[in-house]
Amino acid sequence: MRDTALEFEMDIMIEALAGATGYLTLTALLSAAIGALFRRSTTALVALLGYYFVVSPLTRGLMPSISRNYLPDTAGYYMYMLPSPDEINVLTPLQGAGILMLWTLIVITVAIIFYRKRDA
Repeated sequence: MRDTALEFEMDIMIEALAGATGYLTLTALLSAAIGALFRRSTTALVALLGYYFVVSPLTRGLMPSISRNYLPDTAGYYMYMLPSPDEINVLTPLQGAGILMLWTLIVITVAIIFYRKRDA
């Protein structure tokens, strides 16, 4: 890979792939928790796709950038995007992973609490 016309460092590529894998894993856990919360996977799919593709792009223009960075999709974005000289990265990949993990744990906890109350 180092002999190609467009050179890149292998450790940077591995870091980006690890971040993307973690992002997809945490997003899958988040969607499973939302599915358990709604008791229907179709409802969870509609809610998550609506958030990721409708609500989140709309909030980019409405919310300040500081609070927007703590939403799950934006924090997950920082897990796999490489730092660029043109853009100021607010969060490091580790901070993005921590915020997305916190969102996932909160939704899993809420899903467990509602599951216990409904089925107990």
